[in-house]
Amino acid sequence: MTNTHRPDVPQLRLPGQAAAADGPLDLTNMYLAHHGFRRDLGRLLTAVREVRLDDHKRVGALAKHLGWVLLVLHHHHTTEDTLTWPRLRQRAPEAAATIDALEAEHREADRWVGEAQNASTAFEHHPTEEGRTRLAGALHSLADTLDTHLAHEETEGIPLMMIHITPEEAAQEHRSIRGQYGLRGMTKLVAWVTFDLPPEAGEHLRRFAPKDLLLLSRLVGPRYRRRMAYLWG
Repeated sequence: MTNTHRPDVPQLRLPGQAAAADGPLDLTNMYLAHHGFRRDLGRLLTAVREVRLDDHKRVGALAKHLGWVLLVLHHHHTTEDTLTWPRLRQRAPEAAATIDALEAEHREADRWVGEAQNASTAFEHHPTEEGRTRLAGALHSLADTLDTHLAHEETEGIPLMMIHITPEEAAQEHRSIRGQYGLRGMTKLVAWVTFDLPPEAGEHLRRFAPKDLLLLSRLVGPRYRRRMAYLWG
């Protein structure tokens, strides 16, 4: 199954993104998620290094937000592991080495996710300089590991998807992700992925994104921006 006769669709490009392969799949949601991971892991690392140890409210808020980012990452990778990579492995056996590497990168990221979760819990319950150093180290390693993986996915994995995954299957994968959040979680997800986008990305969404997503973003965006202003200081 290939997409050789389907027209290309406009692709979103965001800061830090390694590539935006041409093809028939609208991968706006994927690129927004990748941007969110890169953006927030970097900001979390900075905030953890700078937060006062006696500012328990902000320490708790940072821990809560990290938990959210890691939840989004879990759903993102679970969908790829259960739907995307098996389809590619079946339809593009010549790309087995690439798929093996992408799956291995997920496992490496999972290792640092676990360490970041444990370090964050410890730092939230008892903020110390030692705990800060441990959490900052875990976040740094996770950010580096994930950035390498996302770039690999954008340069080699997504071109395979453009050839071997149909738009209908891509839509099924998006529905699978949405189903893991529920209404409240999806509202937060929309606010998260549309937060602090560069002007050209906002223009892309206004031209090509579903109207209900734009409306929801306008409704929840102001409150989310106020929360992030406090979180990032």
